Amino acid sequence: MYQREHFHDKRKPNIRLNRTAVLIMAVLLLLGAAVGSTVAFLIDKTAPVENSFEYAKVSCEVTENFANNEKDNVRVKNIGTTDAYIRATYVVNWVDAQGNIASSDPAGYKYTLTANLNNSWTKGSDGYFYYTSPIAPGDSTQGSLLTCTVTYPDNPEYTLSVEVLAEAIQSTPDNAVQEAWGVSISQGSVTAYSGN
Repeated sequence: MYQREHFHDKRKPNIRLNRTAVLIMAVLLLLGAAVGSTVAFLIDKTAPVENSFEYAKVSCEVTENFANNEKDNVRVKNIGTTDAYIRATYVVNWVDAQGNIASSDPAGYKYTLTANLNNSWTKGSDGYFYYTSPIAPGDSTQGSLLTCTVTYPDNPEYTLSVEVLAEAIQSTPDNAVQEAWGVSISQGSVTAYSGN
């Protein structure tokens, strides 16, 4: 009928199974506590990293001398923060004392304007002069772009205004310069103007 031995043997494996389950649960609990405290420590002790990004500034200014009715030493300075290609053009007008522009050259007034093209400057068919090499920040183009001499009559009503307009564009990537200005760049120099 009742066999106590048989019943007792069945309970022992259950106790062993319960001990194994308790042991596994204890190990998992300890691992969870260890991982949780490590993550909490890292979150608490890790300082945020601040990334600071600065964009490149591209800008230029024209410098020139004007003395004794002569404009010379016309240069373009890179006042940006990155190497830049430079191009320039000029606008010539006769202006009266009120700032009005004469519609044609007044009689008795004369000027001579000479563009100083050399290995550094080349003229494009678009009316711009291109400086062939990129200019580093703080540096200026070498050699005067142009020289202008003016001859006025006695008691002049007009003065000559020669305004040099310059533009700068970052020197890299080359294809940006080519697309924006229609020039060819080879080995870091403007080699030809193809037009845009």
